[in-house]
Amino acid sequence: MHTLEKQARTRQDMAERLLTVDAVVEKYCVSNNKIKSLIYQSLGLIFTIFALIGIFIPGWPTVSWAVPAAFLFSLSNERLFRWSLNNRFFGSKIFDYYATGKTLPKHVKFIIMGMVGVMTIISTYFVWYVSTKGDGKLMQPSTWSGADEYGMGSITIAVVGLIGILYIWFFVKTRNSVPQ
Repeated sequence: MHTLEKQARTRQDMAERLLTVDAVVEKYCVSNNKIKSLIYQSLGLIFTIFALIGIFIPGWPTVSWAVPAAFLFSLSNERLFRWSLNNRFFGSKIFDYYATGKTLPKHVKFIIMGMVGVMTIISTYFVWYVSTKGDGKLMQPSTWSGADEYGMGSITIAVVGLIGILYIWFFVKTRNSVPQ
């Protein structure tokens, strides 16, 4: 896509930004099956508890738990969905996400991809080190004595991490500017 087309699309997306909680609820809140609603509400409450823990424990994610909680509430309970959009701790981020058509700021998308990449590399190395290398020497593959002699566990982790990064790159919608 050419730069001018991207800029025009971004302006159009920002022009279509939903301005109120009522508009977000009207567009995204759907609940019609009692059993599904109960399951979704239960999962949403668990995710909300995890999000609230993140407010008090450094390094524990908050919004990362709140987004799926809001999604589950949007499928099950209008009151809880409204609460997630108005919550004083993470409501503004959830509202921005929904109000802009379920998009992330471009810098957040790159941070997420970077974190997935770093964790994939670390996990791949440690699984290889524990399951493939065994008692062998790092630079001498013939001495590796682990149970996974071909390193398929590490390869699987690397492939899944790459698929995750590609999914984020191609399918997660972004916005260029941070909404005010």
